[in-house]
Amino acid sequence: MSAHKLVSPESPVGILPYFTDHDPTLARQSTGRDPLGLLPVWSEIGRGLVPFIASPVLQINGVKAVLLIHFLSDVPALQPLLGKKGRSRGFFRLMEGLVEYWLHKHRLPVCFGSQALHAGGKDFRVAIGTGKTVANGLHQYYRGTCQRAGLLDDEWRVAPEIGAILGAAWSGAATTALYAGLKSCFSPRSWLLPARLLANPVLEKAFARVFGEQLLHQHLNQLFGGEVHRALAREYLSLRSREGLRRDERIALLASDHLCEELDRVRKCEPFLLVLQDVFDLMRASSTRPVRDLALELTPCLQPMRERSQAFLPLGDHVKTRRMRPLRELAQILAAHGDQPHSTLERFINGLAEHHAVSMRERGRDPMVIVEHDMIIAPVEADRNPADARQRLVDGYPWMNDYYLNTASFLYRQLQGTCA
Repeated sequence: MSAHKLVSPESPVGILPYFTDHDPTLARQSTGRDPLGLLPVWSEIGRGLVPFIASPVLQINGVKAVLLIHFLSDVPALQPLLGKKGRSRGFFRLMEGLVEYWLHKHRLPVCFGSQALHAGGKDFRVAIGTGKTVANGLHQYYRGTCQRAGLLDDEWRVAPEIGAILGAAWSGAATTALYAGLKSCFSPRSWLLPARLLANPVLEKAFARVFGEQLLHQHLNQLFGGEVHRALAREYLSLRSREGLRRDERIALLASDHLCEELDRVRKCEPFLLVLQDVFDLMRASSTRPVRDLALELTPCLQPMRERSQAFLPLGDHVKTRRMRPLRELAQILAAHGDQPHSTLERFINGLAEHHAVSMRERGRDPMVIVEHDMIIAPVEADRNPADARQRLVDGYPWMNDYYLNTASFLYRQLQGTCA
């Protein structure tokens, strides 16, 4: 298949990836990423619907790239490149840069590093120590998805049936050309110029075969989990095509005989997470105000906040991450009756501030908001309009999280031509 016949799917709208483990070689994360530790809770619930796929995994070609790189890592003729300790990571970086450049060259969606690729053009280069996402993103964010889906085993080797397909697509001549192009790139001061290496027609042809429309696609069905999970991704894709539907409305319309309990958990979880986020954002916008003042301001919202808390509490029987316990304690404060509304809200605000402080302390970060002597102090300036937070406390939308459904449906769209 020629390079220009490859599929170029459109970019998704509204997908905001939550990154997982910190990698110091990547761009530094801000102190504001998941300041309330909500990710482990919604992530565990989302895994009931989308078992394997991480939010940043948006390109099927990125999955193919990871499988190809790991396949090549085990090719005997390339072992001299990886023989010394630490070289395998450098090999992965060089190959990531090579793949991303090949995708960019053929006007296909790149996985990471679009700015670096556009700025570099034919002079784009990558080294074994490159710290940019263009040479680290696939390793950091895609490999876990491939392993969870069984495309890679626990030793990071490709599944035998996938190795057989890649072995047929990637010729011995391409291996020889790749070895010749990479062998001088493993010293700290050397670098790879992908445009120069891909000028070799043997390598160009090998990449075109690997990233062709149908190669591996039947096996890539494993990304979704079982057939019931793939059907859910297909249905969510259909709902995405209906103009004007919000995320919460799409999930409300989803139906599955096999996953009805899992969907119900999502519908009970997200509204309470919004309560936490909205009150936290209002605290950040209330620096130097007494806790009591904010509590009085929130009193008209207590009833919907209480209802969302009561719906959330039973989820503790299903979500086992340790992050669930402090969230349940906060929900219990709101769900309880007896105190005056403003007193309930004062206890909730103080509890939320303490939970945030613990979450940040565990990551070695300073808190973004604290309570001192019943006064709210926000060392970090708020970045959200408080009117938006107040309105969402009343409305309960727009939702923040899609529980991996948007990502799964986007990947399904890329595969549906050969797997639907």
